[in-house]
Parts: sequence; structure tokens; C-alpha cells
Amino acid sequence: MVLALAGVFFVIPLVKTAIARQVHHIYVSGWYFLAGILWFPCLFVIANIPYIHSGVEEATVNWWFAHNVLGLWLTPLGVGTAYYFIPKIIGKPIYSYSVSLLGFWGLALFYSQVGIHHLIGGPVPTWVVTLSIVHSVMMFIPVIAVAINQHVTVARNLWALKESLPLRFISFGAVMYTLASFQGSIEALRSVNTVTHFTHYTVGHAHLGAYAFVTIVMFGAAYHMLPRMTGRTFQWPALINAHFWLVVVGFAIYFFGLSIGGVLQGLAMLDATRPFADSVTVTIPYLEARSVGGSLMTLGHVLFAVNVVMILFPRPASAAAKVAPAE
Repeated sequence: MVLALAGVFFVIPLVKTAIARQVHHIYVSGWYFLAGILWFPCLFVIANIPYIHSGVEEATVNWWFAHNVLGLWLTPLGVGTAYYFIPKIIGKPIYSYSVSLLGFWGLALFYSQVGIHHLIGGPVPTWVVTLSIVHSVMMFIPVIAVAINQHVTVARNLWALKESLPLRFISFGAVMYTLASFQGSIEALRSVNTVTHFTHYTVGHAHLGAYAFVTIVMFGAAYHMLPRMTGRTFQWPALINAHFWLVVVGFAIYFFGLSIGGVLQGLAMLDATRPFADSVTVTIPYLEARSVGGSLMTLGHVLFAVNVVMILFPRPASAAAKVAPAE
């Protein structure tokens, strides 16, 4: 109920803004946000209709829904946010408005069926899995379109990365979207999936998309918006920089630990001459690395919480520090 109420509070101003706009076209961020609020209710209702799906159908619907929550809900939010804040912070337009059309419609056309590649080797029709693999590979098109638009815009204005800490988060998250999507398309291939299926590699990939892309973009958006919403400056900017490096370094350790350990785990499971226990013990040092990376990420989250609390509830001596609100 609380999540539904939060969704209503998100949807109403978004729709009212789109209706009351003073220009004919809708900026690319608006396309992604509006599409996301249309797609997610459809996904949720279809996946949760009772007494319709049973047996193997439940597995198919599960992966269809789970993957589309990332691709047709979180991805529109993350990509749309990056599309808004990158040119906003830099003060220059995106590289190509036409290319952004290709990225948006490519996502809408190809993403909805990619989740079934997680059922390679499962009791589902081969054609369904093959369709999913084809759609996964075709996702290279919209991802490259988004990458060209966002990365070229930043690359032409590298000076802004020095001056804007929020832009560092958002730009890093945008790069992670590109990498996560490329990895997902490759992971969908049967030859690759045979090794990575049922391993920690898949967990690392999921975190590359949901955390390194979406969450880090949202960190940057929050850091950009909070001073303008409160009319105050962050009291300890160095903590923002520390937060950035903690989550970047921490996630790198976390991701590579799970990825390398996952590949070794998959190879051990495929080797009929090795006992199954080997596929567990071989991952132990990599899971320990994951714990180290996760601890650094958690420390970064603590710094984020400190930054947010301090700007929302400043000390009296610093409460007078004001910044001009964004126009």
C-alpha cells in the first residue's frame, strides 16, 4: 500500500507536467518516465493474476516479470534521469535528439522478451528461449544509441566532471548501463549461459544493472537536487567524494569477485570428474572479496545518509548558508 501510494505521488506530477507543457514535443527523459509508469502496472498485473499460471508457466512468467522490472521500469527511470541531468549540469544539449529516438524505441521493441534466456536448458519450448536470445542480442542497438548520446555529451565536456560531484555519479552510472547491457546480451548466448547459469556470475550481473547503474545514477540526482530543494549547501563536500570512491571501488571488488568466482563455479559444475562440493569451495575466496566490497559500499551508504541528514537538518551555525534555487 505504501509503495502504491508513493507511485501515485510520482505519477500525478509527471502526468500533469506533460499535459501542461508549453512546447509541442516531450523531451527524451519524459518519454522514458511516461513509458515506465505505463509499463510497470501492466507487468505487475499480468504477473500477479491468480489462478492463471501454473507449473512451468510460472517459471516463464517469473523471469518475464523479474527481468522486465529492471528493463521496463528501473531502466527507464535510470536512463531518463541520466538524460535529464547530464545536459542540465553541463549546460549543453545532448549529442543527438534523433539518436535518442532510436534508443527509446529500441528498448520498447526488444526488451520485453529478454528474460526467458535465464531458462536455457529448462522445461520450456526451445523457440521461446531462442526468441529471448534474439531479442537480447538486438538490445545492442538501443544501448549503443544511448551510449553515444550520453557518453559523447560528457566526453566533450570533461571539465564538468571536475566541477560537479553529482555528474560523476550520474556519468559513472550511465557507463555502467552500457556495460551491464552488453554483458546481458552476451550472457544470453547459449555457449556462455551454459557456464554462468546457476552461478554467482548472474548475481554480479544483476547488481551491475540494478546497483552500479540505477542506484548510482539516483545518488547523483539526489546530490544535485537536495541543495536546490533546501536552499542549503552540503556542509562536508569531501564526504560526497568519499562516498563516490567507496561505492566505485567497493562495487568493483564486489562485481569482479562474483564474476570470477561464478565462472569458476560454473566450470566446476560442468566437470563430471569433480564432486559438486568443489563448485562451492572454489567460490569461498571470491565470496570473501564480495564481503569486502559490500562493506565498502555500505560505508559509502552511511556517508550518503550523513550528507542527507546534515543538509535536511543543518546545525544552527551552518543553516544560514544558502544557494540560489534552480530556475
